[in-house]
Amino acid sequence: MTASLITNTKMDGTVLRHPGVFAVDLVALLAVLVHPFSLYVVLVLYWGDLIGGTVRQFCQLVVAAPRVEYSPTEPPAIALNGDTGPFRFFTPKLGTLQPVAWLPPIAVSNLKLGVLGCLAASLTALGVVLTSTFLDPPFVIALWPTIGILAAGGLAISVKQGLLFRQFVNSNRPPAKTLLRLSLICWIGTFLLALPVVAVDTVYGGANFDPSLGFSAIAAVLIMGRVAYELHQDTSPSRMDSFQLSEPTKQPIERFSTNRRAVRIGGAIDGVVPRLAPDRFPIWARFASVFFVVSMAFVAGVILDQSVAASIAVGGALAVVLVSSFVLTGIVHFELAFGSMEYRLYDDELVAYDAQLNAIQWQVPLNSIQTVSVERGLWSGPPGTDAATVMLNRTDLTVEQSPYRFYRQTLMCVETPEHTADRLRQATTQRERLEPTTL
Repeated sequence: MTASLITNTKMDGTVLRHPGVFAVDLVALLAVLVHPFSLYVVLVLYWGDLIGGTVRQFCQLVVAAPRVEYSPTEPPAIALNGDTGPFRFFTPKLGTLQPVAWLPPIAVSNLKLGVLGCLAASLTALGVVLTSTFLDPPFVIALWPTIGILAAGGLAISVKQGLLFRQFVNSNRPPAKTLLRLSLICWIGTFLLALPVVAVDTVYGGANFDPSLGFSAIAAVLIMGRVAYELHQDTSPSRMDSFQLSEPTKQPIERFSTNRRAVRIGGAIDGVVPRLAPDRFPIWARFASVFFVVSMAFVAGVILDQSVAASIAVGGALAVVLVSSFVLTGIVHFELAFGSMEYRLYDDELVAYDAQLNAIQWQVPLNSIQTVSVERGLWSGPPGTDAATVMLNRTDLTVEQSPYRFYRQTLMCVETPEHTADRLRQATTQRERLEPTTL
C-alpha cells in the first residue's frame, strides 16, 4: 500500500479533499470489474502511483519552507571536517529566490535536496527498468482492456500528484526537515512494491490452477484498505516561522562587492578540483568517474567489435561531457553562493548581505575580528581577475566544521581586496581604541 502525504485545507473544522485524490483508486476498481488479471494490473497502477508520489515528495522538498533553525544547527555536518559535497555552500545560506511566478519562493538550502531527488529518481528508473525486464505478464499490454486501463491510470496518477503538489504549494508549507523522512520512506517503497508485482507475475507463470478469482478478491481488499488509509490522513504538518537575521537600521559606512566574473571562474575550477585536502574522497571521485566512463566506453567498444580509435573517441567525448557537467555545476554553485554577496561595514559590525536573496547571511562584531588577510590563489583569486579573498580570523566562532566556519570568515572574490582588508583593519583598530573609553 502506498504511503502518501495528503495535504488538506481546513475551514471551520471541516476537512475538504479534492475528488482527484482518489482517481487512481477508481481506475483500480474499474480494473477489478473488467480485467481478468485484476491484481496484476492494480499492483502496477499502485506502483506507478507510488513512483509519482515519490517524485512529488522530492519536488516538495525543494519548495518547502526555509529552515526554522539557524545554521550550523541544521542540517549537521556530514563528514569529520564538514560538508564536502559539490553544493556545500548552499547549506548555510539563508533567504529565498523565486525562479517562476507559479512556484513559491525557494530556499537555496533546499536545492541540495532537489539534487538528491534527481539521483533517487535515476535509481528508481533503473530499478523499474530492471524489474520490467524480468516480468512476463499473462496478458498482452497493447490490447484492450489493458491498454485503456493503464492509460487511464497514467492520467489519474498525473492528475492526483499534480493536485497534491498544487495543494502543498498553496498550503502552510513545513520546512524540508519535516518532509525528508517521508520522502525517503516513499523512495524505499518504490523498490519494495516491485516485490509483490514480481511475485504475482511468478504465480501466474507457474501455477497449475487459475488464481484470477482469488487475486481479484485480494485486489478489492487492497483497494478498500488503501482508500481507508488515505481517508485517515486528515492533517497536514504545521509550519514554523523561518529564521532570519535582523538588518541594522543605520546606514553602512562602506560596501564591498564581489567580482561576478571571478566568482564564476572560481566556481568552474572548484567544480573540477574542489578546494579540499587532496586525500579527500570528493576530489578522487571526480577522477574516478572520468576514468570509469572512459573504461566502460572502451569495454563496450570491444564487446560491440568497434575499432580502438572509435572506442577511445567515444570515451573521450563522454569524459568531456562529464567534466563539462562538473564545470557547470561549480559555476551554478558559486554563483548562487557568492555571486550576489555584498559586505557592509558599520561602525560596530560587518554584515554579509545577499542582494539576490534579499537576506543577511552572517554578521560579525568588529571587536571579534582578530586579524584580516588577503588570500590569492587558483581558487580564491581566480586567474585573469584582480579579485581575491579576504580572510577574517574571528574569535567568536564556535563551529569548526566546513563550510560554516569558512563561509562566515570569508569575503569571497571581492573587487578591491587590498582596500577592503585595509578598511577592515582600520575599523577594527578604531573599535579597539574606543572600547576602553566607553567602559
